Amino acid sequence: MKRPLGYGATAAVGVAVASVTLGDFRAGQLSLFLSLAVLAVSLDLVWGYAGILSLGQLLPFGIAAYTTARLAAAAPALTLPGLLVATLVGATVAAGVGIAAFRRRPTPVVIGLLTLVLSLTLEQVAEQWRDVTGGFNGLTDIPRITAFGPEWSDSTQDLFISVVAVAVITLVGLLATRPIGAVLIGIRDNERRMEALGYDTVALKVWVFTVGGAVAGLAGALYVHRTGFVSPQIFGFALATNVVLWTLVGGRGTIIGPVIGTLAINFASATLADVWLQYWTLATGVIFVAAVALVPEGLVPSLLRAAGRPPRRSRDLRLSATAPVTAAGNGSAVFEATGVDKSFGFFKVLDGVTLTMDEPELRCLIGPNGAGKSTLLDVLCGQQGCQNGSITTLGRDCTGLRAWEFARHGVSRKFQSPQVIGSLSVAENIAVAAWGADPSPWRLTFAAWEARVPETSLRMLERTGLDVRAGSGAGGLSHGDKQWLEIAMAMAGHCRVLLLDEPTAGMTAAESLAAAELLREVHTDYRLPVLIVEHDMAFIRAVADRVTVLARGSLLADGTVAEVENDPEVVAVYGGVDR
Repeated sequence: MKRPLGYGATAAVGVAVASVTLGDFRAGQLSLFLSLAVLAVSLDLVWGYAGILSLGQLLPFGIAAYTTARLAAAAPALTLPGLLVATLVGATVAAGVGIAAFRRRPTPVVIGLLTLVLSLTLEQVAEQWRDVTGGFNGLTDIPRITAFGPEWSDSTQDLFISVVAVAVITLVGLLATRPIGAVLIGIRDNERRMEALGYDTVALKVWVFTVGGAVAGLAGALYVHRTGFVSPQIFGFALATNVVLWTLVGGRGTIIGPVIGTLAINFASATLADVWLQYWTLATGVIFVAAVALVPEGLVPSLLRAAGRPPRRSRDLRLSATAPVTAAGNGSAVFEATGVDKSFGFFKVLDGVTLTMDEPELRCLIGPNGAGKSTLLDVLCGQQGCQNGSITTLGRDCTGLRAWEFARHGVSRKFQSPQVIGSLSVAENIAVAAWGADPSPWRLTFAAWEARVPETSLRMLERTGLDVRAGSGAGGLSHGDKQWLEIAMAMAGHCRVLLLDEPTAGMTAAESLAAAELLREVHTDYRLPVLIVEHDMAFIRAVADRVTVLARGSLLADGTVAEVENDPEVVAVYGGVDR
């Protein structure tokens, strides 16, 4: 926390000195470009961190700007409180758009196009709504900020706007360094994994979109006071694409990158317009293309890598052990799937499957490829719904619940291919998984970098050697280590039932037997119910209390390993399986 605040204080002093010494013209340019940098930072928060490409970030920016203009004209003495009003307006606009857009889980492309269309539509509305917006010509002669006496001079206002802009950028940077920043990166990199950890990703997207809208709203207020003018072009395509380019060129996901991109490009454009009037637009375009081609990550990440530093610094985390939650003690079954049907078009994947785990046991689910094993696991943890049937877990009817609701009830899942958050460290992956038990974004904004992790998860890290690599990036781990990390992540949250999909895929025979021993040990010591989808019969013999066989979407057999191996129907289905 000290580092962002220290940088911010230094930057605030620097821009204050620059505003006083550069002269009125350059100081005015600095305050204008810094207000636009705040807009770019708001986009970076929702796009660079949460992965939401909003081409309509001008919606909260422009509406707040018009609100500020009307309020300043009606009550010049309220211009300073009007900054807070603009922030609230921006947050409200973004929240409304976010709630309407994200609840249907659109793709990033759809979100980008939707927000852009909304912005361009609002531009047309503003051109026609002359009584409020001034029509095509806009609103002019907007009063300067007034506080504690007469209206401020241009130089005083420029100083104030520059310092406030730096303060806002610092606060957003501080937010990004908190645990919520790691959670947003998790949503950006692997939304499916985050839902399986207990995060309501739709609600979190609406939250960050609202926060980004609040920042954009304040940027709009600062911008309109600096220019003294606002027109429908504030919602236009040119500014919308420029904000994206500033963020890209500077480096998204860095906070400081969009600031540097905005200042560098705008000062360069202004200088070229002065010295090369006829061709400055072409020259600016060439600079954009060259920057994107030569430094595709952006200026800041590329410079950091050249200096031997990662674009994002891993946090020092304290992982403390806590007792794991118990599966159940009320006499209810661990889970009951009754009459489950699942189809994809005309293809029926699951056909009336009924599967019950009456007590904490270690069960393997086997069957030929295409039997419906992974789909059944998806249904048991809410990753997919079923057309018919019911799912009861630990005494609760969970039919129709979403994956994050299953996870908060205690159902943890490891996927068929390793699903870790590559941009975070090993320790951060574990912490994000642990925070999923109580994932309030406001709590994670102010929480310390520490996590209480069940002993089962920490034991998994220790036994696999991942504990000594806690600060290493998860994206650079081997396939096998990613498998272990994902199992440890599944155990790190509110884990009462563990579902594993091919945990030994890609492991050697010796590694598979070691995995069986470790899973058996964890199951025995903590009475953790485990359901495993697996093909390796040596692993199954070493680990399973009971085996269930699926074939063509239906339950074929159920019993001990020996009983299943000697079942004539199973032998007929598997044919040449190694017995």
